[in-house]
Amino acid sequence: MLAMESESLVTYVARSALRSTVLRAIERVPRSTRALHDDLDVSQSGVYKTLDELTDRGLVRETEDDGGGEDEGKAEAEEWVLTARGRIVADELARQRALDDLLDDEFWESHDVSVMPRRFRRRLAGVGEWELYRNPARNPQLLERWAVELFREADWILVGAQVYYPRFAKVVDRLASRGVIDAETIVDERLVSGSVERYAGAGSSTVENPPTGVDERVCSLDFSFAVTESVFALSLPTRDGVSDLDTVLVGSGEAAVELGRDVHDYYWERADPVEERLATA
Repeated sequence: MLAMESESLVTYVARSALRSTVLRAIERVPRSTRALHDDLDVSQSGVYKTLDELTDRGLVRETEDDGGGEDEGKAEAEEWVLTARGRIVADELARQRALDDLLDDEFWESHDVSVMPRRFRRRLAGVGEWELYRNPARNPQLLERWAVELFREADWILVGAQVYYPRFAKVVDRLASRGVIDAETIVDERLVSGSVERYAGAGSSTVENPPTGVDERVCSLDFSFAVTESVFALSLPTRDGVSDLDTVLVGSGEAAVELGRDVHDYYWERADPVEERLATA
């Protein structure tokens, strides 16, 4: 019953630009009716009507500010604040706006997000603001340089690789060997032969003695990702299953990093140590 009511309230607010605007304004900072009228450049009658509508549905309420007014000893004009119900509705509207922003790009017409488990797809919008990083035609190595710099600035890194990137692997191995970062890497099982070549050409490193600081496992992986303490970078294949080396979806902040870590943990638990796979390759 509560779920149905919450959904109805969200829809009710969302289908009115004025109701959404007033609710968001009050969410940012409590305001008086006069302040809403002045700040939002909305008619006084429109503000009154909207506040009545939101109040009737238990989304906002009035409260007095006892901080002193123009005449000492008098309270300031009553201010509007969100109720607990209003806060939940505001959070859901913010999530929906984030989803709209995320989907407002042709990227989603040409790429396949179904390769990502549903439990993680559902959390994409909740991460907040995403950015699409692309390789410009005149600068095709931009993303590679960005990723290398990201690795160098990180204290730790979690990597899932559907495609073998020799330069990235060398950078991670070198930094980990020096104790600069701790790294856990998951490679797609189709890249085991690439891992054999990697270790064979790694100087003193062998299958039995991989680079210090790098823990590597192997499993079936249909997309690539990288997680550091600051970002979660996601590379999805195109609809025909081709890895896209020129576009990366990047989320920053705590929610993005938490999602990235959960994605990594999901595959890490299902992966085999690389030594076991290389021994039978």
